[in-house]
Amino acid sequence: MPRGKVKLAFIEDNKARKNSFMKRKECLKNKLKELSTLCGIEACAIIYSSYEPGLEVWPEDNTAFQNVLNAFLTKSPMEIHKFMSNQNSYIKERIRKVKGQIKKQIVVNQDLVMANLMSDCLSGKASLSGLNSKDLNNLGSLAGHKLSEIEDRIKVLKSDAPAAQSQLPEPKEVVGCSNTASHMAAEGTNVDCYVPVMETTGWYPPDWTSDHVEHGLDLVPGINMMNSFPVDPIASWSDAYIPKTG
Repeated sequence: MPRGKVKLAFIEDNKARKNSFMKRKECLKNKLKELSTLCGIEACAIIYSSYEPGLEVWPEDNTAFQNVLNAFLTKSPMEIHKFMSNQNSYIKERIRKVKGQIKKQIVVNQDLVMANLMSDCLSGKASLSGLNSKDLNNLGSLAGHKLSEIEDRIKVLKSDAPAAQSQLPEPKEVVGCSNTASHMAAEGTNVDCYVPVMETTGWYPPDWTSDHVEHGLDLVPGINMMNSFPVDPIASWSDAYIPKTG
């Protein structure tokens, strides 16, 4: 289970404060040891508290501790204080960062308020007569910014329009198809699944009936399609088409 964020404030309870000091002191020593070993640097620490008599230093080897301390003291005051930090400087840095975040959020909130006000004015829910000069200036600035965005978008669309038109498929002429299929191909519709409907005036395809009529052939044996049907068509059928029983 992840540990909750620690509140950075003075611990009022004396026992809890001492326990926190002992635990964090050992953690600080371990972190210094890891930093020195992993990164190959020289580090030291001087710890003083009212819970233990005297000073506690790290590393425990006095010679190694003195070497690091002497190297630090030989630096110029500017180099010493360049990256030095204490509780006071840490809090001031945090306050500076929070103030910057607040300023950014104020700007965002003002933009949202002006955007809602512009929407209400365009829809007739609000009027410009009740606004002061500051709000009018902010609203005009927002409107100018939106207009520039719209103009940029229009330019992009106009520049992309010729390229999109050049990619349109050219009308195809389908050979051997009906006028409907040709129109479908010209409109870009898929004509692979189009089945033309054959218009006829009789019961049979025109080419088949016309051949039989032209040569004087009967379409059905025993029945002349050019004449009227007999009263009893069954009597005129050939015996070959009547199944025999018995």
